[in-house]
Amino acid sequence: MHVLITGGTGFIGQALQSYLQAAGHEVRILSRKSGWDVVNQTMDPSVLDGIDAIIHLAGAGIADKRWTTARKKELIASRVDSTRLLARVLRTEKHQVHTLISASAIGYYGADSGQKTCVETTESGADFLADCTRAWEDAVDEITGLRVVKLRIGLVIERDGGIFPVLALPIRLFAGFILGDGNQGQSWIHRDDLVRMFAQALTDERAVGVYNAVAPEPLTHAAMTQEIAGALHRPVWWPHVPAFMLRLILGEMACLVTGGNFVSSQKIQNELGFTFTYKRFSEAIKQLVHV
Repeated sequence: MHVLITGGTGFIGQALQSYLQAAGHEVRILSRKSGWDVVNQTMDPSVLDGIDAIIHLAGAGIADKRWTTARKKELIASRVDSTRLLARVLRTEKHQVHTLISASAIGYYGADSGQKTCVETTESGADFLADCTRAWEDAVDEITGLRVVKLRIGLVIERDGGIFPVLALPIRLFAGFILGDGNQGQSWIHRDDLVRMFAQALTDERAVGVYNAVAPEPLTHAAMTQEIAGALHRPVWWPHVPAFMLRLILGEMACLVTGGNFVSSQKIQNELGFTFTYKRFSEAIKQLVHV
């Protein structure tokens, strides 16, 4: 298959490109240098020549900068405007694209959905994270005439990126701590499993609509911290950093660490038979620390 990836130079995109190429697919990366300009809403339609499927990963990093009013607009625009540009070109230009797989996020359910288990039909939340993700998915819904899949991605872990180095660094330095009350849900997925999930969604024609891209075992933030500390043979000295202190430091963005979600992976397992290499966090953490 000939695949076009937007956002293909990032943490997920690079691994996905390598995996797909190893599986025999031809991969092309769409960037500002190679055919589109999201800010000015222009795209060279020739980049679609010979393309069978698009994997849409483009979007500014949600935790890269403090959430000022301008940054919030940038976060939404990077997702919505890029998707609407794709939708317009796919609608107006000739092409042979039959499949689009779009990234989304479990932020759809809100920064903190409490102790309930979120499934794909759970209502969207009512905060900035939910608003941003909902607008992103609404833009994806403007793409018609193709098989469209949206993967709501949880906390991605890998040795060299995602949430793991952020959580592991203070623990390695004997400064491990639990953020907030520690009871917030952490729905995670190993990058290897996420890459395979994108690959299956790409080729499995049964895949349509929304799927949660999370491992089968969500756990609390406190449990995740203790698992990492145990694997690194380090203590967690400071039991809790109060939520109000985190809000003083991070502003509204503190919800990324004080909130959380318990999200189910049952749909993609039951409907598509997807199998996880890393079902439990204890299995994943051993791979991250010891290999």
